[in-house]
Amino acid sequence: MPLPYTDLFNEAIDDLRTTLATISGLPVATDPRHITTSCVFIDAPSFEAWNYNIVRMDFPVKIIGSGPGNLDALRDILQIAALVLAKNVAVKSGQPSVTSIGGQDYPSYDLTISLQAQTA
Repeated sequence: MPLPYTDLFNEAIDDLRTTLATISGLPVATDPRHITTSCVFIDAPSFEAWNYNIVRMDFPVKIIGSGPGNLDALRDILQIAALVLAKNVAVKSGQPSVTSIGGQDYPSYDLTISLQAQTA
């Protein structure tokens, strides 16, 4: 059995996932094998280190809609984006995109969420 991941990077991923998972009814995936429609996917972050125990991390977060890329799908995606913003996480930017799941394209929005991670 692997040891728990308790470093500042993995704890930051877990903290962001936990925060976003408090949005009622919204599945949050951190593993691409668990991506579904109408979910949020947290992808691998980039980071800038200030020293050995403080880093700024930028997480690519994808809001994946369902159905065709019509106005209904856009409204659903934007509603989820507004719920993410309401969680008081540092959403720096967002732009429309398309996500392929199993050969099918789905409308989505790519967000960038920044946070600071540090050890004690």
